[in-house]
Amino acid sequence: MNTWEHSLLGQRKFGGRPEDYHSIHKFIDSSKLFCYHLKHRLLLHNLYGVELAINLFGEAIKNADGAIILVRDIAVEHVREDLDGKIPTLTEWLEEDKSIYPFEIPDLEDDKLNSFIWKPYLRSGHKAALHITCSDFGVFLTELFYGPETALKLRSKINSDYKVSSFLERFTFTKSWQYSPMKEEIEWLKNQNKSK
Repeated sequence: MNTWEHSLLGQRKFGGRPEDYHSIHKFIDSSKLFCYHLKHRLLLHNLYGVELAINLFGEAIKNADGAIILVRDIAVEHVREDLDGKIPTLTEWLEEDKSIYPFEIPDLEDDKLNSFIWKPYLRSGHKAALHITCSDFGVFLTELFYGPETALKLRSKINSDYKVSSFLERFTFTKSWQYSPMKEEIEWLKNQNKSK
């Protein structure tokens, strides 16, 4: 599903207009900018990604109907719609992945940034999860959360050849939920297109 389709489903579930939800869906799918393959979902289609969405957009938004909608609920629905109803943790994404992916973990003189870099590992217990923040995608996330100056600090400490897509290329789907969107949501979207 694309971000607009997720936004239409958001309107159906929460009211308001699709535009009310679009920026949150765009964030959850921002990993497509780094890997245009279903494997991009490993990066933010999980509870860690939901946590980041809340940190970025706040606890709640007000939709066009004036209703207060939790950002958590919008982000969870996006994940659920793309992963056949599952809302996985990073651990569930990585639990069967026994590969060692060599990379350097930068040591920065910035406690806030170090904490941000280590968060995927703290959430999952898998060193492979650090590819999310110790990569070009991590620089992108750092810029979103802390601005370009801090992102440049991180960029200067990461090997410029390292791309998160290298990690994702080697990742193998082992569960059907990792690549199966919810059929009933797809059906609803098809019916909406037919009625136009």
